[in-house]
Amino acid sequence: MTAEKKMDCRTIYVASASPGWLTMVVAGLSSIFERYQFIAVNDASALWHLDSETLVIFDKASLGNPTSLLINPLERGGAWLIVNAETIDEESVPGLISLGYSGLIIKNTTLEMMPRAIRTIIAGELWFSRHAMSLSLRQNFRKTPQPTQTIHELSTKYSFSIREQQVFLCLIQGKSNKDIAMNMSVSPSTIKSHVSSILLKTGKQGRGQLTSLLLAEA
Repeated sequence: MTAEKKMDCRTIYVASASPGWLTMVVAGLSSIFERYQFIAVNDASALWHLDSETLVIFDKASLGNPTSLLINPLERGGAWLIVNAETIDEESVPGLISLGYSGLIIKNTTLEMMPRAIRTIIAGELWFSRHAMSLSLRQNFRKTPQPTQTIHELSTKYSFSIREQQVFLCLIQGKSNKDIAMNMSVSPSTIKSHVSSILLKTGKQGRGQLTSLLLAEA
């Protein structure tokens, strides 16, 4: 009874700037998950203060990289599933998990895998490929405490500019200066300058130490 009531009131936002894809996905998922309420939105700017029962499906192909948009699930609440991603995005999964994302599906399997991913995330589990999870386990999960400092808190503390916030989010995902520059459509030298400023402001010796900033100081 309780589980059914939760299913009846569960809200799932589908965020995409592609009207045709958005209509098709909402209609398809609504027919599969009849007890869920699907809400189509053109972007994710208004999705804040979400409760733990809410799921957001984020279309990366039309909206861009969510971390470049400063979307941090730990701050916004809810569970976030990135869909229509590129294969290379799986290399960023360790950082995405640290920011609170619940899943990622690459473009050529999005429509096929979405229903299974939704069920898995609603059950309280993560949905990432086996390769991505193996990479994440190798890189980040050595009994490290969960992040407790938010990006906005760190930005205030260290006086990060908006650009520096964007670069910082990419750095903790392990992205190279070249990848960040391509994603942000700027030159690698500009990114190098931002990285130097971030390291100077935080007092860190290298980018590998930046993830520790997400942990609350004793």
